[in-house]
Amino acid sequence: MALDRKPIRFERLDLEEVVHEMLTLAARGDGSGWMNVQPVVADEDRPPESPLFKLFTAKGPAIPLGTWVPGHLYRDKWQPASVGLQHAGGRHASKLLEEQGVTEPEGWNRRQDHIKRGLVYELPEGQDPKVALEFLVDAMARLVEFPLKGRWQAIILTQR
Repeated sequence: MALDRKPIRFERLDLEEVVHEMLTLAARGDGSGWMNVQPVVADEDRPPESPLFKLFTAKGPAIPLGTWVPGHLYRDKWQPASVGLQHAGGRHASKLLEEQGVTEPEGWNRRQDHIKRGLVYELPEGQDPKVALEFLVDAMARLVEFPLKGRWQAIILTQR
């Protein structure tokens, strides 16, 4: 299976292009695409990561990775849209986010809050993709262990 990758750089207050691509994926409803989003971090700003440390630590990646998957049919059953977030924020990230003023939007169902595998939410039917993108960006900015510069990159992935 080959994947097409469409990178989009954006800032927190300029989400229109990314949201447009998310709406396009959602309209397909066939599960053939999804989006990853991460902060843009210059090489000199990246925290050092040892492969050995990664093997034995219970934390997720130092540079957080967010994923949005639109709702789609899978084996004749509807799968709701979902949001995932891998991070190095430690245990009970959802509680930490709430303490910092980032709450999961109304109707979201938290499916996982794991120290290594991250947060996973199931979204309600008809959820505006912009809400998911805003949540991911806000959550990543709070769960990262070093300052971010406010630039982000979305990668729209679609199967050919």
